[in-house]
Amino acid sequence: MNHRILWSNIETCLDMRRAPWRDRIEKFGQVRAVKDRSQGRTWSDDTVFEGVLLAVLSSNTVWSKVEQVQDDLSALFCGFSLESYASLSDAEIDKRFVPWFIERRAGSMTLRRNLKHLIRAARKLSQYSKRNGGADQYFTSLLAQCDGDPKQVALLLGDQGEHKLPSFGIPIAAEALKNLGFDVAKPERHLTRALGSFGLVRFNRWKRTPGGRESPGSTSQEKLEVMTVAEEIAAAADQSVVFVDNAIWLLCARDEAYLTNSELEEIASNSRRSRTRIEAPQ
Repeated sequence: MNHRILWSNIETCLDMRRAPWRDRIEKFGQVRAVKDRSQGRTWSDDTVFEGVLLAVLSSNTVWSKVEQVQDDLSALFCGFSLESYASLSDAEIDKRFVPWFIERRAGSMTLRRNLKHLIRAARKLSQYSKRNGGADQYFTSLLAQCDGDPKQVALLLGDQGEHKLPSFGIPIAAEALKNLGFDVAKPERHLTRALGSFGLVRFNRWKRTPGGRESPGSTSQEKLEVMTVAEEIAAAADQSVVFVDNAIWLLCARDEAYLTNSELEEIASNSRRSRTRIEAPQ
């Protein structure tokens, strides 16, 4: 499949179904973060924690629920203080944090567990910061170890091993990296079902129904393939990976265009037909 034509069809679909979608992506702040890091910006411990927190809050929920309380999170999380959160107990999560989200209808089924695991992640980052001069270096040092490949960093942070952060799976690790200015795709349910529907990635576990929106189960290797294919589309589109990733997310997410798998397949079919017309002898 011609990735450039596929990207053009994605743009056309979003122009019709989710305009002004480019402004929506800019509002997420991840494209700006990638530009800032490429220009030498570093993240303070508290801005690192903010990026990690937002990634964790995105797990198993509709993002609009987080957006509706996003402006109030700083007060709840003490200005996103990494040290403050690292000092919390699990009991404080039960007593203060979970009720706050429930009252605002911004919780998720895994919120309680994730916020408790996040305490352990904050402690790990805080300890690293004290030894090495900043939590941001936890991520940049892993990037150096991975020869500049943020996909491999996401695997290290989200899979088993000494570098894994509590509360992180590979998709949440990738989302945190995006928030911190690393140009990588998040291999979560929306991107996996889109790339699977486009016929660009094959998954061993995927039960689909006509007109449904089921997402495939994916192994670590399949998640890596999803991130790699997203990079290839971004290169063909001459866009950052995070921009392309967010655009495809807009195609799939519940409060956005919310295309079915069949509708996603049609985008790919149009791309193949367009390529056939281009390559046909005149």
